[in-house]
Amino acid sequence: MMWCISLLLLVLESAHYERANQYFQQQRFAEAEAELSAALRENPDLVPALTLKAKLAMAFNRFDEARAALLRAAELQPDSAGVQFLLGFFYSVDNDFHKAVAALEIARKLNPADPRITFYLALSRDGLGQADAAAALYETTIQLEKTAGKSAPDVHVAYARLLFSLGRFEESGEQVTLALKLNPRSRDAHYEQGRLAYERGDFSRAAEEGEKAIAIQGAGTLDRQIHFLLGRAYGKLGQKELSASHLAKFKAADASLRR
Repeated sequence: MMWCISLLLLVLESAHYERANQYFQQQRFAEAEAELSAALRENPDLVPALTLKAKLAMAFNRFDEARAALLRAAELQPDSAGVQFLLGFFYSVDNDFHKAVAALEIARKLNPADPRITFYLALSRDGLGQADAAAALYETTIQLEKTAGKSAPDVHVAYARLLFSLGRFEESGEQVTLALKLNPRSRDAHYEQGRLAYERGDFSRAAEEGEKAIAIQGAGTLDRQIHFLLGRAYGKLGQKELSASHLAKFKAADASLRR
């Protein structure tokens, strides 16, 4: 009789979790949270539910809740590459790069073929100012993505930014070109192209790329960064009104750090 009850509870847990996951993917977050709460009431140690709880909490900037859920999941399944990756991803987004590196190194040992893990490890090393280690990891990520047949512009943009910060402008430009081949409408890549053009003294190209970037909506490069680029570029071109307009928008924009 007891095994029947246990089996029934397991089925209920799974049903609640599956519905929560479906609602989350559909961005029906209130329903997802209700089903998730039901799943965790039945089994507080259901790891997939804990990781989904963390994702949902992060979506609404409830970072203490996300941290607690992921730490519990990692305690329950320390050898899960997926759990360690999510924990490292969380710390990376939370700008706690030392902890991010620790979790992501574990995840990478468990699943060295996953380019996402290596990419976020590169970003975290980059965040710690470990340029050589980050560059090597960006290169590895690019190769892993090629092997998987899933190349994306993000790694090229991130690598381009590192190379730019090191004054390696030609190599940075090569990475931006690769990013734009993968996505001609990459806001980040057009902004980086504009920065490189400004560095070369090609202020017309800098303004052109900045205008392309500001016209593309999306996360990543902030409007204020693009307005600053455009304000400087138009200033160099002698277009005082445009320059003043963009610099005013730059100054008025929210300068706070965002996750």
